[in-house]
Amino acid sequence: MLKTIIIRHLFISFTMCFVGFANIFAVPALPDLMEITQPNGAKFKAYMRGDEYYSWWESEKGEALFRNLNSGFFEYAKISIIDRKEALVPTGIIFVSGEDAPASISSISNQDLGKIWMEKRKQSIKIHKQKLIKQKKLTINN
Repeated sequence: MLKTIIIRHLFISFTMCFVGFANIFAVPALPDLMEITQPNGAKFKAYMRGDEYYSWWESEKGEALFRNLNSGFFEYAKISIIDRKEALVPTGIIFVSGEDAPASISSISNQDLGKIWMEKRKQSIKIHKQKLIKQKKLTINN
């Protein structure tokens, strides 16, 4: 009983100590293979990649997927330049499990995905810090 109370208090203490560092660390995406249902009822399995700042989906074969927010379908992803920065966007070609990617879809390297993810993460952290400064919850000493 006493051991449980001590462990609980230590856990709470450590958690409180690291709350200030929340903008440095991000929660990674769930690493499990998940079953996804397309709006037309078709099912496939995919991994979510990234973290709370930026994420994308990856098929079992390693193909980058992105959900089209207008249609709701998961589509093959491509890299596009938006506001002079690389971004992952849907291609308009719906992903179908068990079929090979169309020839028009070029594969995206893990290095390119990592580069986009890091840029999006930096942007999100900057926005988060600005909000905290505005709310006067964070002060920065130069």
